[in-house]
Amino acid sequence: MDHGGQPTRRPRRFTDEQTARQVLDTALAMLAEEGISVGLERLRFEDVIRAAGVSRSSAYRRWPSRDAFVADVLVELAQGTGAPGIGAVIERRAADAIASHAGRATDLAGRRDLFIEMVRLTFEIDLAATVASAEFRSYLALRAAVAGVDSASVRERVAGALAVSERRTVARGAAIIARAAELFGLRLVAPLTAPGGFEVVARGVAAASVGFIVSAQTDPGLLTTTRDVAAYGSARTASWSVPVYVLAGLVLQHLEPDPDAGVLPAEELLAALAGLVGLGDEAAAAAGAVPGGVSGS
Repeated sequence: MDHGGQPTRRPRRFTDEQTARQVLDTALAMLAEEGISVGLERLRFEDVIRAAGVSRSSAYRRWPSRDAFVADVLVELAQGTGAPGIGAVIERRAADAIASHAGRATDLAGRRDLFIEMVRLTFEIDLAATVASAEFRSYLALRAAVAGVDSASVRERVAGALAVSERRTVARGAAIIARAAELFGLRLVAPLTAPGGFEVVARGVAAASVGFIVSAQTDPGLLTTTRDVAAYGSARTASWSVPVYVLAGLVLQHLEPDPDAGVLPAEELLAALAGLVGLGDEAAAAAGAVPGGVSGS
């Protein structure tokens, strides 16, 4: 009982790994509310333990000091985050796009128009979801601040986690672009036909995306201001923002029709497109684990 006669809330029983995951997730949620630059200074270990509902002794067994705890929080932030829920949104918009192109989806020009629209929709949805993500904003802030981290060992761990996170991003993008190109009967143009060509394209897209997202923090209209044009030789007019237009160009200028490719029926194409986000996630997971990370993260 507490002093008011109410039952005292007992912490749930967790394994050591579950305790670490619960505490870190709670800390990340707190930082997402206040931002890393302000929140990290106010992040009290005792407050996080209390909010996480874990055993105090278990938490201190994992992190004997606040500095050790903050170091792990920084590594978690360095891993970044994907935009939640975009798979279902892309699948729904893809179905609408395929339906609107149904009459021309079997000829070469019609299939290219559909691919251009799919690329436009994907970048539009991904940019909007990412720029709205508090976790991703914290990730960007950490990227900018990593050089100023006092501890050399922590700085090295965070830099390593950032490198792995970026490698995962490139692997995810390369897998999605490669499979989408295959589904639409496209192939890389020379000299990117050598192994690693899709990784080159994906790395360019990733770098440009981060640049646009950073710019959008102070200029939100960058993502929402559009112009109706028939882009990249498409016969159809669509609304393009500058970032989406540029990112699409990084993909489209490196692809050409594959004369040996077949044409999938619309139903099979939609079913295959529905699996692209999951395929990208698998490629990201296979790209490597973050050094010093927590299991299950």
